[in-house]
Amino acid sequence: MSDEDTTRILNRKTPKLGNEADDTVAYSSMQKSSVTDKKSSSSRDEDYTKVFRPSKPGEAALGAPVQVSAGFSGEPVVGWLVVVDGPGRGQSLPLGFGMNSIGRAKEARISLDFGDEEISRQDHASVVYDPKGNKFYLQHGGGINLTYIGQTPVLQPVEIRGRETISIGNTKLIFVPFCGPDFIW
Repeated sequence: MSDEDTTRILNRKTPKLGNEADDTVAYSSMQKSSVTDKKSSSSRDEDYTKVFRPSKPGEAALGAPVQVSAGFSGEPVVGWLVVVDGPGRGQSLPLGFGMNSIGRAKEARISLDFGDEEISRQDHASVVYDPKGNKFYLQHGGGINLTYIGQTPVLQPVEIRGRETISIGNTKLIFVPFCGPDFIW
């Protein structure tokens, strides 16, 4: 397996007060890194995952870590969902690598918490960006209410290419890709 195929994931606790060290665990499909484990009695600690994208051949070491959570700032944007009808009209929501779960909850990677209660709190749908295939997919999240592309329900993963109208509850979104045939991170 080459460096291009390696993904490194790092789990750690949120920064603590004072000078205490963070819990850090690094994994690689090629190797396990050492583990530094310092226990803390703080109940304010929350786990989150950092994803390291491998560098392209000829570039320096792996890129900077990016926090994957609601509002995944720092991660390269691969596309957007733009609310064109319903609550939240005019808002744009960035998409990142991998699974972009859509729901009303603040924990959803794409939080559509604009007042449309027909959108499930968790996993109503997902927009998936596959960096190896450089393709996007829309899939149903498993809830009771359906997701539509135009007038067609999404019952299994469907490849999306751009400018599709996605209906979730009373909200309509337009998918706008950034990565594609002309560009990839």
